[in-house]
Amino acid sequence: MSEVASGEVVRSEAVSSEVPAIRLQDVGRDFRRPRRSLTQAPPVVHAVRGVTLDIERGERFGIVGESGSGKSTLLRMICGLDRPTSGSIEVEGRPIHNQPAARLGWLRHTLQLVFQDPMSSLDPRMRVRDIVAEPLVAQGQGSGAARRARVVELLEAVGLSADSADRYPHQFSGGQRQRISVARALAPGPDILVADEPVSALDVSVRAQVLNLIDDVVDGFDLTLVFVSHDLSVVRHVCDRVAVMRQGEFVEVAPTEQLYADPRHPYTQQLVSAIPDLHAALDGRAAADLARAVRERSPDA
Repeated sequence: MSEVASGEVVRSEAVSSEVPAIRLQDVGRDFRRPRRSLTQAPPVVHAVRGVTLDIERGERFGIVGESGSGKSTLLRMICGLDRPTSGSIEVEGRPIHNQPAARLGWLRHTLQLVFQDPMSSLDPRMRVRDIVAEPLVAQGQGSGAARRARVVELLEAVGLSADSADRYPHQFSGGQRQRISVARALAPGPDILVADEPVSALDVSVRAQVLNLIDDVVDGFDLTLVFVSHDLSVVRHVCDRVAVMRQGEFVEVAPTEQLYADPRHPYTQQLVSAIPDLHAALDGRAAADLARAVRERSPDA
């Protein structure tokens, strides 16, 4: 493995001539903490610092980093929910960093977000049919009958039955609730799907099912995917290219398999080396079982 100097961004990517789905140019976001002294300026937290990136149309792009690395802050700015302190952000060639919320109606149609915790992101007082149809109502898409048909279509697309529309979120499991969240995100027909830690709140047994669902809908609906996670093994399952984020900056950007096979930045090397080796774990378990069986059969045990 080759190493690079600290602070240098490692990039292994081709340059496209097409207008990218998302373009970030030297994006930064600062937050001011409460003043601690009348004689000193309020301390500033640099949550995101100088991020430059193009995400191509149809690409599956992952952003990986530990808690506090700035990935969720970056995601909020990409979604138009926060404004950068510096730099520019374009979605489908249109700037969003300097636009008031009233002029970002087109963005809500173009880009949709799947949140981390499906229970807290779904209104417990609304039936599933109203939850999934909510983006259509907010954007004035379709009539009542057309919306009902669209809800049934989307529920079936995410693996839920049509009669699920009459139930409430608490009547579903965590994985099923996340399926409802995906259906809601697909309702207005977006071009870009942004997923913020979509499986971290789920049991291990259902994570693979939700990841496979996201994989299927990205292909089936011809979407660009931005997938944020702290887990490299999860990102590897769904992403073509990965950016590793640390302390508000990208330290390495590379195709997924290349990053796993030959991580170049020291921080990326640490993350990759920390991924559990399933085969080694199974071999170790088998050895432990064998040793236990030998001890049980030994008269001296």
